Amino acid sequence: MTTVSVRGSFVVCGEALVDLIQRPDGLLDPRLGGSPWNLARALGRLGCAVRYRSPLSLDGWGRQLAAALDDSQVVRTGGSSARPTSLAVVKVDATGQPDYAFYREGVADRELAPADVLREGLAGASVFHVGSLALMPPDGTAWRDLLAALPSRSICTSIDANMRPMVASDRAAYAALVGRTLGLARVVKVSDEDLRALGHQGGPLEAARGLLGAVTQVVVLTLGQEGAWCLTREGECFQPAPRVSVVDTVGAGDCFYAGFLAALDERGGLVPGVATPPPAAALAEALAFASRCAAHDLQCAGCEPPWRHEL
Repeated sequence: MTTVSVRGSFVVCGEALVDLIQRPDGLLDPRLGGSPWNLARALGRLGCAVRYRSPLSLDGWGRQLAAALDDSQVVRTGGSSARPTSLAVVKVDATGQPDYAFYREGVADRELAPADVLREGLAGASVFHVGSLALMPPDGTAWRDLLAALPSRSICTSIDANMRPMVASDRAAYAALVGRTLGLARVVKVSDEDLRALGHQGGPLEAARGLLGAVTQVVVLTLGQEGAWCLTREGECFQPAPRVSVVDTVGAGDCFYAGFLAALDERGGLVPGVATPPPAAALAEALAFASRCAAHDLQCAGCEPPWRHEL
Protein backbone atom coordinates (compact mmCIF):
# COMPACT_ATOMS: atom_id res chain seq x y z
CA MET A 1 0.00 0.00 0.00
CA THR A 2 1.28 3.48 -0.90
CA THR A 3 1.71 5.71 2.14
CA VAL A 4 2.14 9.44 2.44
CA SER A 5 4.07 11.12 5.26
CA VAL A 6 4.11 14.81 6.13
CA ARG A 7 7.05 16.87 4.91
CA GLY A 8 5.93 20.35 3.90
CA SER A 9 3.10 22.64 4.94
CA PHE A 10 0.44 23.60 2.36
CA VAL A 11 -1.53 26.85 2.22
CA VAL A 12 -4.56 26.76 -0.08
CA CYS A 13 -6.60 29.75 -1.31
CA GLY A 14 -9.66 29.92 -3.54
CA GLU A 15 -13.37 29.31 -3.66
CA ALA A 16 -15.50 27.30 -1.27
CA LEU A 17 -19.04 26.92 -2.56
CA VAL A 18 -22.12 24.75 -2.68
CA ASP A 19 -22.81 22.67 -5.78
CA LEU A 20 -26.55 22.39 -6.36
CA ILE A 21 -26.66 19.21 -8.45
CA GLN A 22 -29.78 18.88 -10.57
CA ARG A 23 -31.35 15.46 -10.24
CA PRO A 24 -33.33 13.73 -13.02
CA ASP A 25 -36.56 14.78 -11.29
CA GLY A 26 -35.49 18.44 -11.46
CA LEU A 27 -34.82 18.86 -7.74
CA LEU A 28 -31.47 20.19 -6.56
CA ASP A 29 -29.18 18.08 -4.39
CA PRO A 30 -26.74 20.34 -2.44
CA ARG A 31 -23.10 19.24 -2.19
CA LEU A 32 -20.24 21.15 -0.58
CA GLY A 33 -17.45 21.94 -3.04
CA GLY A 34 -15.16 24.39 -4.81
CA SER A 35 -11.91 23.20 -6.38
CA PRO A 36 -9.42 24.70 -3.87
CA TRP A 37 -11.68 23.75 -0.93
CA ASN A 38 -11.88 20.19 -2.30
CA LEU A 39 -8.10 20.10 -2.68
CA ALA A 40 -7.49 21.30 0.88
CA ARG A 41 -9.88 18.69 2.27
CA ALA A 42 -8.30 15.94 0.17
CA LEU A 43 -4.79 16.92 1.30
CA GLY A 44 -5.92 16.87 4.92
CA ARG A 45 -7.39 13.40 4.59
CA LEU A 46 -4.11 12.17 3.10
CA GLY A 47 -2.23 13.31 6.19
CA CYS A 48 -0.73 16.54 4.87
CA ALA A 49 -0.31 19.63 7.01
CA VAL A 50 -2.67 22.06 5.27
CA ARG A 51 -4.19 25.47 6.00
CA TYR A 52 -7.19 26.85 4.13
CA ARG A 53 -6.73 30.62 4.01
CA SER A 54 -9.89 31.93 2.29
CA PRO A 55 -12.74 33.17 4.51
CA LEU A 56 -15.96 31.20 4.91
CA SER A 57 -19.44 32.65 5.24
CA LEU A 58 -21.27 32.83 8.54
CA ASP A 59 -24.39 31.51 6.80
CA GLY A 60 -25.56 27.91 7.11
CA TRP A 61 -23.61 26.73 4.09
CA GLY A 62 -20.45 28.39 5.36
CA ARG A 63 -20.75 26.67 8.71
CA GLN A 64 -21.08 23.34 6.93
CA LEU A 65 -18.03 24.10 4.77
CA ALA A 66 -16.06 24.98 7.92
CA ALA A 67 -17.15 21.81 9.72
CA ALA A 68 -16.15 19.66 6.75
CA LEU A 69 -12.66 21.18 6.73
CA ASP A 70 -12.38 20.57 10.46
CA ASP A 71 -13.45 16.95 10.00
CA SER A 72 -10.77 16.51 7.31
CA GLN A 73 -8.02 17.84 9.62
CA VAL A 74 -7.59 21.12 7.72
CA VAL A 75 -6.63 24.19 9.74
CA ARG A 76 -8.80 27.21 8.90
CA THR A 77 -6.92 30.52 8.98
CA GLY A 78 -9.16 32.69 6.80
CA GLY A 79 -11.73 33.67 9.41
CA SER A 80 -15.41 34.31 8.76
CA SER A 81 -17.32 36.64 6.47
CA ALA A 82 -20.77 38.21 6.62
CA ARG A 83 -21.04 37.71 2.85
CA PRO A 84 -22.99 34.70 1.52
CA THR A 85 -21.54 31.43 0.29
CA SER A 86 -20.95 31.11 -3.46
CA LEU A 87 -23.28 28.75 -5.35
CA ALA A 88 -22.90 26.60 -8.44
CA VAL A 89 -25.77 24.85 -10.23
CA VAL A 90 -24.46 21.57 -11.67
CA LYS A 91 -26.11 19.51 -14.38
CA VAL A 92 -24.56 16.05 -14.83
CA ASP A 93 -25.00 14.36 -18.21
CA ALA A 94 -25.46 10.66 -18.95
CA THR A 95 -21.68 10.05 -18.89
CA GLY A 96 -21.25 11.69 -15.48
CA GLN A 97 -19.73 14.92 -16.86
CA PRO A 98 -20.79 18.08 -14.98
CA ASP A 99 -21.84 21.42 -16.51
CA TYR A 100 -21.67 24.43 -14.16
CA ALA A 101 -23.41 27.80 -13.70
CA PHE A 102 -21.86 29.95 -10.96
CA TYR A 103 -23.25 32.68 -8.68
CA ARG A 104 -20.22 34.61 -7.47
CA GLU A 105 -21.02 38.27 -6.84
CA GLY A 106 -20.34 39.59 -3.32
CA VAL A 107 -19.48 36.17 -1.88
CA ALA A 108 -17.38 35.24 1.14
CA ASP A 109 -14.29 33.68 -0.47
CA ARG A 110 -13.74 36.73 -2.72
CA GLU A 111 -13.41 38.98 0.33
CA LEU A 112 -9.81 37.83 0.81
CA ALA A 113 -7.16 40.22 -0.54
CA PRO A 114 -4.08 38.41 -1.88
CA ALA A 115 -1.92 41.19 -0.45
CA ASP A 116 -3.15 40.17 3.02
CA VAL A 117 -2.08 36.59 2.38
CA LEU A 118 1.38 37.78 1.41
CA ARG A 119 1.62 40.02 4.44
CA GLU A 120 0.32 37.72 7.17
CA GLY A 121 -0.84 34.32 5.93
CA LEU A 122 2.21 32.31 4.83
CA ALA A 123 4.32 31.88 7.94
CA GLY A 124 5.81 28.40 7.95
CA ALA A 125 4.38 27.47 4.55
CA SER A 126 6.45 25.52 2.05
CA VAL A 127 3.78 25.07 -0.67
CA PHE A 128 1.18 27.62 -1.78
CA HIS A 129 -1.74 26.61 -4.01
CA VAL A 130 -4.38 28.68 -5.76
CA GLY A 131 -6.51 28.13 -8.83
CA SER A 132 -9.89 27.87 -10.47
CA LEU A 133 -12.24 30.85 -10.07
CA ALA A 134 -9.66 32.91 -8.15
CA LEU A 135 -7.70 33.29 -11.40
CA MET A 136 -10.59 35.01 -13.19
CA PRO A 137 -10.37 38.80 -13.75
CA PRO A 138 -10.33 41.04 -11.86
CA ASP A 139 -9.28 38.87 -8.87
CA GLY A 140 -6.70 36.94 -10.88
CA THR A 141 -4.45 39.96 -11.37
CA ALA A 142 -3.87 40.30 -7.62
CA TRP A 143 -3.26 36.56 -7.25
CA ARG A 144 -0.73 36.78 -10.07
CA ASP A 145 1.11 39.52 -8.20
CA LEU A 146 1.21 37.35 -5.09
CA LEU A 147 2.58 34.35 -7.00
CA ALA A 148 5.31 36.49 -8.52
CA ALA A 149 6.50 37.45 -5.03
CA LEU A 150 6.68 33.93 -3.56
CA PRO A 151 9.94 32.56 -5.06
CA SER A 152 11.90 35.16 -3.09
CA ARG A 153 10.25 33.75 0.05
CA SER A 154 11.31 30.18 -0.76
CA ILE A 155 7.78 28.91 -1.23
CA CYS A 156 6.91 26.29 -3.86
CA THR A 157 3.90 27.37 -5.93
CA SER A 158 1.08 25.28 -7.41
CA ILE A 159 -1.82 26.18 -9.72
CA ASP A 160 -4.78 24.20 -11.01
CA ALA A 161 -6.13 26.13 -14.01
CA ASN A 162 -9.60 24.50 -13.79
CA MET A 163 -10.94 26.91 -16.43
CA ARG A 164 -14.58 28.03 -16.24
CA PRO A 165 -14.99 30.19 -19.39
CA MET A 166 -18.79 30.00 -19.29
CA VAL A 167 -18.88 32.43 -16.33
CA ALA A 168 -16.30 34.92 -17.66
CA SER A 169 -17.59 38.24 -18.95
CA ASP A 170 -14.54 38.48 -21.24
CA ARG A 171 -13.28 35.02 -22.19
CA ALA A 172 -10.26 36.31 -24.09
CA ALA A 173 -9.08 38.44 -21.16
CA TYR A 174 -9.67 35.52 -18.79
CA ALA A 175 -7.63 33.11 -20.92
CA ALA A 176 -4.83 35.64 -21.37
CA LEU A 177 -4.56 36.31 -17.64
CA VAL A 178 -4.54 32.62 -16.69
CA GLY A 179 -1.98 31.92 -19.42
CA ARG A 180 0.36 34.53 -17.96
CA THR A 181 -0.24 33.34 -14.41
CA LEU A 182 0.51 29.65 -15.02
CA GLY A 183 4.12 30.52 -15.78
CA LEU A 184 4.59 31.65 -12.17
CA ALA A 185 3.89 28.21 -10.65
CA ARG A 186 6.45 25.47 -10.17
CA VAL A 187 3.75 22.79 -10.50
CA VAL A 188 0.79 23.27 -12.87
CA LYS A 189 -2.26 21.08 -13.43
CA VAL A 190 -4.33 21.43 -16.60
CA SER A 191 -6.86 19.29 -18.43
CA ASP A 192 -7.37 18.98 -22.16
CA GLU A 193 -10.49 21.15 -21.70
CA ASP A 194 -8.41 23.78 -19.88
CA LEU A 195 -5.96 23.92 -22.76
CA ARG A 196 -8.75 24.46 -25.28
CA ALA A 197 -10.19 27.24 -23.11
CA LEU A 198 -6.73 28.81 -22.98
CA GLY A 199 -6.71 28.92 -26.78
CA HIS A 200 -4.04 26.28 -27.41
CA GLN A 201 -4.18 24.64 -30.81
CA GLY A 202 -3.12 21.11 -31.74
CA GLY A 203 -2.81 18.15 -29.43
CA PRO A 204 -3.02 18.57 -25.64
CA LEU A 205 0.34 16.89 -25.00
CA GLU A 206 2.14 19.36 -27.23
CA ALA A 207 0.29 22.26 -25.63
CA ALA A 208 1.12 21.02 -22.12
CA ARG A 209 4.83 20.82 -23.03
CA GLY A 210 4.63 24.48 -23.97
CA LEU A 211 3.72 25.37 -20.37
CA LEU A 212 7.12 24.28 -19.08
CA GLY A 213 9.40 27.24 -18.54
CA ALA A 214 11.87 29.02 -16.32
CA VAL A 215 9.65 28.63 -13.24
CA THR A 216 7.30 25.81 -14.21
CA GLN A 217 9.13 22.50 -13.72
CA VAL A 218 6.22 20.06 -13.62
CA VAL A 219 3.01 19.99 -15.67
CA VAL A 220 0.25 17.49 -14.87
CA LEU A 221 -2.10 16.93 -17.80
CA THR A 222 -5.39 15.09 -17.22
CA LEU A 223 -7.31 13.61 -20.13
CA GLY A 224 -10.36 12.11 -18.41
CA GLN A 225 -10.94 8.53 -19.55
CA GLU A 226 -7.70 8.65 -21.57
CA GLY A 227 -5.51 8.92 -18.46
CA ALA A 228 -2.98 11.50 -17.32
CA TRP A 229 0.55 12.66 -18.08
CA CYS A 230 3.29 14.23 -16.02
CA LEU A 231 5.76 16.33 -18.01
CA THR A 232 9.11 17.94 -17.19
CA ARG A 233 12.03 19.18 -19.28
CA GLU A 234 13.76 15.89 -18.53
CA GLY A 235 11.03 13.43 -19.46
CA GLU A 236 7.39 12.36 -19.40
CA CYS A 237 5.34 9.58 -17.80
CA PHE A 238 1.80 8.34 -18.39
CA GLN A 239 -0.83 6.90 -16.07
CA PRO A 240 -3.90 5.09 -17.50
CA ALA A 241 -7.29 6.15 -16.19
CA PRO A 242 -8.67 4.00 -13.35
CA ARG A 243 -11.20 1.39 -14.41
CA VAL A 244 -14.09 1.82 -11.99
CA SER A 245 -17.85 2.19 -12.10
CA VAL A 246 -18.30 5.96 -12.37
CA VAL A 247 -21.08 7.61 -10.35
CA ASP A 248 -20.02 11.13 -11.40
CA THR A 249 -16.78 13.03 -12.00
CA VAL A 250 -17.44 15.94 -9.60
CA GLY A 251 -14.24 16.64 -7.66
CA ALA A 252 -12.26 13.80 -9.24
CA GLY A 253 -9.66 16.17 -10.66
CA ASP A 254 -9.20 17.82 -7.27
CA CYS A 255 -8.73 14.45 -5.54
CA PHE A 256 -6.31 13.42 -8.30
CA TYR A 257 -4.19 16.53 -7.91
CA ALA A 258 -4.23 16.33 -4.10
CA GLY A 259 -2.93 12.78 -4.34
CA PHE A 260 -0.22 13.87 -6.76
CA LEU A 261 0.94 16.76 -4.56
CA ALA A 262 0.80 14.70 -1.36
CA ALA A 263 2.82 11.84 -2.83
CA LEU A 264 5.33 14.17 -4.47
CA ASP A 265 5.73 16.08 -1.21
CA GLU A 266 6.43 12.83 0.65
CA ARG A 267 9.21 12.09 -1.86
CA GLY A 268 10.84 15.49 -1.45
CA GLY A 269 9.61 16.81 -4.78
CA LEU A 270 8.17 20.08 -3.47
CA VAL A 271 11.18 21.45 -1.62
CA PRO A 272 11.29 25.24 -2.12
CA GLY A 273 14.14 26.72 -4.10
CA VAL A 274 15.17 23.56 -5.98
CA ALA A 275 16.08 24.46 -9.55
CA THR A 276 15.60 21.00 -11.10
CA PRO A 277 12.45 18.89 -11.48
CA PRO A 278 11.82 15.91 -9.18
CA PRO A 279 13.22 12.50 -10.24
CA ALA A 280 11.23 10.55 -12.81
CA ALA A 281 10.54 7.69 -10.38
CA ALA A 282 9.01 10.09 -7.83
CA LEU A 283 6.78 11.64 -10.48
CA ALA A 284 5.58 8.26 -11.75
CA GLU A 285 4.77 7.10 -8.22
CA ALA A 286 2.92 10.35 -7.51
CA LEU A 287 0.91 9.98 -10.71
CA ALA A 288 -0.08 6.41 -9.80
CA PHE A 289 -1.12 7.47 -6.29
CA ALA A 290 -3.12 10.34 -7.75
CA SER A 291 -5.01 7.89 -9.95
CA ARG A 292 -5.97 5.82 -6.93
CA CYS A 293 -7.29 8.92 -5.17
CA ALA A 294 -9.38 9.85 -8.22
CA ALA A 295 -10.70 6.30 -8.53
CA HIS A 296 -12.13 6.50 -5.02
CA ASP A 297 -13.91 9.77 -5.76
CA LEU A 298 -15.31 8.62 -9.10
CA GLN A 299 -17.31 5.95 -7.30
CA CYS A 300 -18.99 8.51 -5.01
CA ALA A 301 -21.70 11.12 -5.54
CA GLY A 302 -20.15 14.59 -5.43
CA CYS A 303 -16.60 15.12 -4.18
CA GLU A 304 -15.64 12.57 -1.53
CA PRO A 305 -11.83 12.49 -1.08
CA PRO A 306 -10.33 9.28 0.29
CA TRP A 307 -8.73 8.93 3.69
CA ARG A 308 -5.29 7.34 3.69
CA HIS A 309 -6.56 4.14 5.25
CA GLU A 310 -9.08 3.77 2.41
CA LEU A 311 -6.22 3.49 -0.09
